[in-house]
Order: sequence, then C-alpha cells, then structure tokens
Amino acid sequence: MRAITFRSVVVAIVIGGIGTAVDLRAQEAPDRATVYRDGYGVPHVFGPTDASVAFGAAWVQAEEDWPAVERNFLRASGRGAELLGEEALSDDYIARALEIPRLSREEYERSDPRMRGLLDAYAAGFNEYLDEHPEARGLLERVEPWHTLALIRFKYHQLEFLAYGGFEEEYLERLLEDGWPRGGASGTAVAPASSTGDLHAGSIMRYASTLRGPLGDIPLGSNEWALGPSRTADGTTMLLVNPHQSFFGVERYVEIHMHSDEGLVFSGLSRFGFLLPYMGNNPQLGWTYTDNYADISDLYVERFDDPAAPLAYSYGDESRTAETWTESVEVADGEARTLRFWKTHHGPVVGLDEEGRPLAAKIARLEDGGWFAQLDAMIRARSLEEFQGAVGRLSIAYMNLMYADADGNIWYLYGSAVPRRDPSFDWGDPVDGSDPRTEWGDYHRLADLPQVLNPRSGFLLNTNSAPFVATDSVGFTRADFPPYMIGTEDDNPRAVSSRRVLEELNDVTFDAFAHAVWDTRLSLADSLIPVLVEQWEALDAAEASDVPEVLAVGASGRDAVGAAIERLRVWDRRATIESVETTWFVIPVERWFMDRDIQSRPFAHLEALARVLEDLERDWGRMEVAWGELNRLQRPSSQDPDDFSPDLPSVPVAGAPSGVGSIFVFHSEFGSTGIRYGQHGNSFMKVIEFGPTVRGRSLLVFGQSGDPESPHFFDQAQLYSDREFKPAWFTREEVEANAVESYVPGEP
Repeated sequence: MRAITFRSVVVAIVIGGIGTAVDLRAQEAPDRATVYRDGYGVPHVFGPTDASVAFGAAWVQAEEDWPAVERNFLRASGRGAELLGEEALSDDYIARALEIPRLSREEYERSDPRMRGLLDAYAAGFNEYLDEHPEARGLLERVEPWHTLALIRFKYHQLEFLAYGGFEEEYLERLLEDGWPRGGASGTAVAPASSTGDLHAGSIMRYASTLRGPLGDIPLGSNEWALGPSRTADGTTMLLVNPHQSFFGVERYVEIHMHSDEGLVFSGLSRFGFLLPYMGNNPQLGWTYTDNYADISDLYVERFDDPAAPLAYSYGDESRTAETWTESVEVADGEARTLRFWKTHHGPVVGLDEEGRPLAAKIARLEDGGWFAQLDAMIRARSLEEFQGAVGRLSIAYMNLMYADADGNIWYLYGSAVPRRDPSFDWGDPVDGSDPRTEWGDYHRLADLPQVLNPRSGFLLNTNSAPFVATDSVGFTRADFPPYMIGTEDDNPRAVSSRRVLEELNDVTFDAFAHAVWDTRLSLADSLIPVLVEQWEALDAAEASDVPEVLAVGASGRDAVGAAIERLRVWDRRATIESVETTWFVIPVERWFMDRDIQSRPFAHLEALARVLEDLERDWGRMEVAWGELNRLQRPSSQDPDDFSPDLPSVPVAGAPSGVGSIFVFHSEFGSTGIRYGQHGNSFMKVIEFGPTVRGRSLLVFGQSGDPESPHFFDQAQLYSDREFKPAWFTREEVEANAVESYVPGEP
C-alpha cells in the first residue's frame, strides 16, 4: 500500500495548547489511514491521527452512497430545489429563513483548532474522493467544511425542533402564498407564489399535527436499555442501541468504526454527511439516544401594527424594526425563484397564524452549534466523570441519553438544552412576542435535568417514554421540575414490554441479552383483547341500531369474526412470521386508530376487525394471512418507497408497530397489492457488553451500501428477518483477522 495523499487540506493541530496549521500534503507517510472492510462491508478506519480517520470516514461514506451525501448537503444548504425541483422549495425556504448556511459558516470560523482540523480533513476526504471519481460528481462541485454543521441544523433544528415548537404547515403556506403583510406584489414571500404549484410535494418537514404515528406514538419510536452488574452473569454492564428512523432519505444510517492512535476511537452509527458517529461505544464506555420532548423551541406572535411602517413591531413600550432580505434559489428544470425573508430579535419569521400575524421561531442552540464538539468530547471520554463533563455542555439540544461503562455504571439522562422561562405562560402555544416577560433566560444546567444513576433495580430503559418510568422506581415526579422542562410523554406499550423483559433478566449472559432485544410480545394485546371479547359477547344482546352492518345477524362476516375472536383469546400475543393472529390484531388496531367514524360507534374495535377480515378476503382470497406473508422488508434499487413491488426480492419480518408494544419495531405500509413494506422502525441495532474487553454485535437494516450492484445492498436483510446479529469487530487484531479487504483511501 502507498501512503494516502491529502492534496487539498490544511489541518490545525493543537500542540501544547497552541494551534498550529499543518499542511498534510507534506505529511504523506505519517498521516495515512487504512480501511478494513469485513464480510458485511462495514468499514473499520484505522489511522495514526484523528484527522486521518476523519478523512477516511468521509471517503467511505462517499463510497457507500455519494448521492445520499450530496443530497443531504444540498438540502441542508437550502439548495434542494436545484436537485429536486420546485417541490423542495418550501424546505429550502425554511433552511434559508433559519439562516442555516450562514450560521454553519460562522460556527466553522469560530471553532477551535482541533475541531477545524477535523472538519477540514472530513471535507478533504469527500473532495479527494470526487477528484478520484469525477464520474460521481453532480451538482455539488466541492464539499465545504461547514456542510456537515449545516446538516446537523437541518436534520434537527429544521426537521424536528420546529415541529416540537408547534409549527404547522398551514403557517408556512400562508406566508408563502399571502406574503407580507397578507399579500401584495411588492412583498410576496415567493414570487410568483400563485403559480409555483405544490411547494410541499417533496417536503420532508415535520409539523406539529403530523407527529403522531399510525398508533399514536410521537414519533414512531426508539428503544434504549442498560443493565448493571447486578443483573448480568459476569458482573458486566450491557447496553442496547436501537434507534427507530426511516429506512430511506436523510434519516438513513451508516455503520462505521473509527480508530485513531490519538484517541478518536468509536464504533457505531452515523449518517451520510455527519462528521462523527453519535451512538455506540469506545473501549471503555458507550451511549445511545431516543427522542424526548422538552420545550426547546417556541413560536412568538409578533405585533406589526403600523400600516405606515410594515416592518415595525411592538416590544414592550418601544418599537423595533424587523430585518428583511431576498435570496435567489435555482430550481431544477425551471426558473430561479426569488424568496423574501424576515426576522425579529426572537428569530426568523417562519409563518403566519390564523389572523395573519407573523410567527417568529426561537430554537435552542440554533445559533450556538457545538453538536460535533460535544460528540468529540464524549467519544474521547474514558470515565463517567469525563463523560458527564462533556454532556454537561448541552450543545446536543435534546434526547434521552442512556450510558454504560466498564466500571459498572449505568446512567439515564433526560437530556435537553432547556431555557429558563416564566412558568406563568403557556409555552405549548405561540406566545406574545411584544411582552418582554416571554424572553428566554439562560439554559438550565445538567444537574437540573431528570436523571438516574445506578438504580437499585439494576436496569434502565427509555422508549420515548417519560423519565419517571426509566426503571422500577425513581426518586422524582413531574411536579419536581418546571412545567416546560418535560414533554407530554408518559408510559407507552414499548416501555411496558421493556420492563417485563428487563425485570426477568437475572444472571443474564450476553447471548441471552442479544436475544431479548428482539422480543415481539405485543403488550397492548393484554388490555385490548379483553375489550374485543367483551364486545363480541355483548353483540347478541345489543340493539340492532347499535350494531354495524358488517356485524349484523346474518352478515357474511359475522361468523368469521367470532372465529377470529376465539383464536385471539388463546393467542400467546407474540408477533411471528407464521402468526395469523398477529395480522388480525395489528391491522384492526391501526384501522381503529385512523378511522374516526369507527371510533365513535359502540362496537368500534370489533367493527375494525370485521372490516380488516373483509379486506383480507378481497385482497388475498382468504382471511387467514400470516403476518410474514404481508409484512415484508424490501429495498428498491432506487431507494424510493414509491417503487416497492411484489416483483422485487423481499423477506418476511416478525416486527410490529411500536404502538402495539413490540420491542422489535417495524412500521410497514400497504402498497397496491395487499402487501405491506417496511419504511420505518429498527433501522440499526447494537448490543454492547462492557467487561475486561468490550464486545458488540450489530445489525443495519438492508445493508451497508447504497449501490444496488454492491453485495452489501441487501445482505443484512435475512439476518433482520431471522432476528440475528452479526459481529461488530472492535480490536485491531479481530478487525484484521476478519477483514476481507483493506486499502488506503486515495491510493490505486
């Protein structure tokens, strides 16, 4: 192998506390990184310096799926319409209104020498790849070091935090269609707004009203568990990493292992375009995340009351002036659009309320940044004290954090960058921007947040559930915290299932732990099947007017419903590929949840079951359809869910929606043929044991590569179907022993 050549990067290295710029073009041999790929194509990037593995990480992400990286960077920069057309304009509008490109450039410029060095090396890895593979180059001619900082803001502040603050699609539509104020050719937000078509067709934004999933979870879920030494056979600690994200688009994960001789050592998951992985483990400790819902974003109703001064808004006893500017956005296969933006001292104007009043958004850490700097410190920590010091920055603005280490510690944190506020206001709705009492104070400290360290129970869990159910008993209640600190989350069916499993794990081996995390017992069935039985038993005595037509005496499906009820009554309530009862339980629950008319009738759950049995008979020619026949995992070569087809390969999946209580979460949706294809759920899983040496097993939905011609495009799907893990090699010895290829990025 020849040494890697860094042709276009100068990295700042800290020596003795002094930042020194080092031209890596003159440091070929000492700064090379080697990539080892195992039998599943997972890249293990080993290098002598942190900058060298950052360079290598970018290179392998580009190898896996450069189009995904490019798409993510373009969308994060407010340039999605250049690639996707005007249907992405609304997302571009918000990205630019939030000033994501400017804030990200400024964060890069003020970063310390170490972080700038990593950002430079990461960008150089992509650019070197594009130089070596000019055929891959698309719209993005060059990756800039700030692009990855923009992607963090886009993924979290734009796509999630706005929605958590109550942002609705109708607010944005009014702004785009009516302009400022309430229309007018000289002040429209998008010109010409009336002829742009459906600006939201290609949007990936979330909105407050669309956060609920098909069974009520907000969002569709993630799982995290930790076991302390009192629960394990060898006195080790164990951790489950199990985020539930979309299998497609910006949320897609990639597995990576980075190992620098300087200390940047971590194995886990990342996203296409993220500088650092953010769930997994180093040699001593590890952590994982699930979403939580502290109030970290607010909408302000701004009072623009002077017709003669349309940019003047009220604030206390004074008047202030909003800033306004325009930007031109290129549109694929169309004309460039001119967008107009406004902002007040609270933040950017992102919409108009029902009365046409501007709404400004204030979002925690949007301007500060620091997400990757905190991750870097977490990755380099080697003790609980060092780790908590890193987490205490609270630059990562939200998420439940679950931690375990080789010293026997387990820790749960309801992590959020929560600003102090006047508790007399209802912060769940837009607040009056003209009232100075609605201003944020400083952020709460780490010590103020709900957390549990080393509980007597020996286990911790979170399933997007409240911090009060993190273990069998906690020493605090909701009343112990400000009303804006903890969201509306409470217990949920996955938490019920998780407690059942964890309470039964005693003297557990790593093998047994790895098996338990695939559990598919549906805890919602414990409460809902008795309701179905009760409704069935009450049917004969009911008034004819209360009985839905599909269940009336003499109706063709009535006997079939009775037979289904008898089987559900004795069912073990576990979702399996072979189980017909799973089909009969899960789909009617979804039907009931989505159909408000059915919900309003006396025999709602029974009617939902009857309707589903009718559908199965129509679509399949029979009512007895096993769950695995219709619940499938498929990856179209286009990586577009619109291209699901029964003619393409697929595998059966036992997992079920989070709302019914399956720990193995798999959200599928019906296509046009009566088959359901998975789009969301267990997207990455890793189990880790921290003992004298760390060991792990992992699984990535589909496979490592985004190239349909790669053997690693769909090679983990059968493991997913079989509910089995692959090894997650960690030490250099085991990585080299199990590598099927090795190479230096950039060398022929």
